[in-house]
Amino acid sequence: MCTAKRILVSFSLAGVACLLPLAAQDYSRFAFNMGGGITAPLNPTGAYAGVSGNFVMGAGYNINKSNAIIGEFMWSGLPSNSFVLQPVQLPQSHSNLYSLTANYRHQFDRIGGSPFGLYFMGGGGWYERYISFEKDYALPPATPCVPYWYWYGYGCTGGYVTSQTVAKKGVSSGGLNTGVGFTIRFADSNLRFFTEARYHYAFSERIPTVVMPVTFGIRYN
Repeated sequence: MCTAKRILVSFSLAGVACLLPLAAQDYSRFAFNMGGGITAPLNPTGAYAGVSGNFVMGAGYNINKSNAIIGEFMWSGLPSNSFVLQPVQLPQSHSNLYSLTANYRHQFDRIGGSPFGLYFMGGGGWYERYISFEKDYALPPATPCVPYWYWYGYGCTGGYVTSQTVAKKGVSSGGLNTGVGFTIRFADSNLRFFTEARYHYAFSERIPTVVMPVTFGIRYN
């Protein structure tokens, strides 16, 4: 967890360093965004994970004033869902979602000449759902196989969980996303405040990863 936090802080500081000189200049082809917010897991992910925070950082190329290609990195927490019965014998776990995606954005820069804008965005890429335990844990033999064992990274054979020790588990897959956002331009600069909601669906093994992050942040161009 400490390593992940250091990475996020480094990304944030680098983003601020990029935005400061850009605010007074006109790089019409360059696009940059950075923000954070809240992620709500949707079914079937919502049966295993609860609401958490997220961080998003992206950069790309403006084809013209309406169309752009954006590459994005996203981190989102996936804490255990306290409203669903969990295997109480497991030690405490930490679960996170990481993604690298390429996206297309179509925007309406100024609605009716106002500082308010609207954009639609969608794309796809790589997603990893990563779960780690505070210590190694081996399930007892002949443990019945139920869906949440898949979530924690265990395998099943013949209706029973495979007897093995799991300390951490990463599940990588492709995925897609789509969403809508709103912007407010700062005076006559190329900086904007944005808020957006995106739907992410990753084709994770056995249990798909489905989340909807709501993000607030700063965007250049």
